[in-house]
Amino acid sequence: MTGRILATTIPGVSRGLAVAWFFWATLSSCSRDRTSGPPPGSSAIAKAPALGASENLALAFAVTFPEVPIRAGSVTTVSVQWRTPAGTAVNEEAPFRVRWDRSDALAEAPADVKATGMAAQDGFRIKVKPLDGAPNATLGGVIEVVVCDSASHSVCIPIRRKVEIEFVVSATASNETKVALDLPQARPL
Repeated sequence: MTGRILATTIPGVSRGLAVAWFFWATLSSCSRDRTSGPPPGSSAIAKAPALGASENLALAFAVTFPEVPIRAGSVTTVSVQWRTPAGTAVNEEAPFRVRWDRSDALAEAPADVKATGMAAQDGFRIKVKPLDGAPNATLGGVIEVVVCDSASHSVCIPIRRKVEIEFVVSATASNETKVALDLPQARPL
């Protein structure tokens, strides 16, 4: 059976929500040790451990946003917006998570987010402030969201993106900036 997921019927729970929950539970069951890895401020790249085929597929998509302008000496609001194909939407009932695991030259990393898709229908916002005198900064993490076909929610796809935002610090930058993250189309077969 390739490309189709069969879910049993659970009274009071939509099939899309059941499938989304299954994928969320599967992807989030791994323990995460935030103390492992390179020391803070290090530019060393850790080699990913060997994963199963489905986990490799989920982690295969890394997105980098280069040269995102932020204001020196003050807080900048970064709006991370979804770019979805027609007929696809973020599942309101499924889990939505953002976990920041790397922050270089920022006063502090934004708080992690654990919510439902209702809180992130069009995207989400973070606030960042560069360290004084830093010419650039970096923020990295993992975003998990579920998209479904907006007509019937018969097809839902859990999305996991490793994201790195490379900031350029400038005294003339706006206090607000945007980046857009492409999400795949969810459509019935």
